[in-house]
Amino acid sequence: MNKKILEAIRDRSEPMVLVTIIETKGSAPRHNGSKMLVSNDGIIEGTVGGGRGEYNSLIEAQAVLENKSFTIMDVARLGDNPKESLMICGGVNKLMLQYLNDSTKGTYLKALEINTNGHGIKVRTDLLTGDISIVDLDINSLDNFFDDIITPADNLLVLGGGYVGFAIYELAVMLGFEVTVFDDRPEFVEKTRYPNADRLDSGDYVKLIDSYNFNDFTYVAVVTRGHLQDADCVKGIIKKNKKYLGLIGSKRKVQLILKDLNQSGFSKEEINKIHAPIGIDIGAETPEEIAVAILAEIIGEKYGKKIGKC
Repeated sequence: MNKKILEAIRDRSEPMVLVTIIETKGSAPRHNGSKMLVSNDGIIEGTVGGGRGEYNSLIEAQAVLENKSFTIMDVARLGDNPKESLMICGGVNKLMLQYLNDSTKGTYLKALEINTNGHGIKVRTDLLTGDISIVDLDINSLDNFFDDIITPADNLLVLGGGYVGFAIYELAVMLGFEVTVFDDRPEFVEKTRYPNADRLDSGDYVKLIDSYNFNDFTYVAVVTRGHLQDADCVKGIIKKNKKYLGLIGSKRKVQLILKDLNQSGFSKEEINKIHAPIGIDIGAETPEEIAVAILAEIIGEKYGKKIGKC
């Protein structure tokens, strides 16, 4: 679940409906678990795919708001003429629309608390009654229930606050990552420069790395001002719990650092997990283009897409 939706449930007081994709058949723009939070004024946060399907769900959400009810609806995307207004994806989505009463809202707020503490859980919804509860991740699924897996937010640690680090930060925030930026130069991590960062800090990279809360949803981009700092950062991170570790640099610089890692006793398996040079090869030159290449690789890693280097 999108953490922004949970935070909106926490922070907003007006009546709301949570729209969730619970089943997808054929081709559709969003996957199971995608969500949209709706009030009388329209969409607050999220999307379930846009177009006519989302419009129809918004109409249904207004009825759910009025009746304070729970319902399930199908959205077909079966149009076959691109010049017509029908959706042409070719799939069918089943949507669950939940009115957020005090009990339901309280359960989602408890889920947010657990999520913020770095733990994953399931929110289980009875598809017949709309009742929800929190269950452990290892509990088996049941018929006529929808299990919504809620994991900690994707968090990106950017090591280096220069031009490339700043461009990575800007794009990552847009993509919904919780972004932390570290640099050993205080002037490069000022709040005025990174207003939407979750954390900024300066000092010795190794000490800063040890202070960071790594988890299975941590992505790391090493883009410091020099190869010595890069090497120290990689050594400090390589054994940490993480999803992705990328190292910027020329092929020669990367090979020298990888050789140093090998000589320092790190295993071949640990070294091979480093994405170096960082990012996919799209011919990027500017900091903004490099950021696109890096975030494209990170998104591929997030969704299990193995993107080869060109």
